[in-house]
Amino acid sequence: MEVYYQLIRNTGHTVRYASTDKQVVLTHGYPIYLQIYGTNRSTDYILKDTFAFLATQYGNNIKLVNVDELEKK
Repeated sequence: MEVYYQLIRNTGHTVRYASTDKQVVLTHGYPIYLQIYGTNRSTDYILKDTFAFLATQYGNNIKLVNVDELEKK
């Protein structure tokens, strides 16, 4: 199962949006999994945390897909 995510880095924090629906992530709609991280959190940490949380919802057979990378193609 693909789970789409987007990371938005601002001064002081990083916002992570995630959903099984790509359009929900792109529009920051609902339902979405939203998490705010401090600037000291690395992208690797955020993705591992995202995977661990979503695995409890959908099982370990998920693939995280960055919507920003999809939009560049």
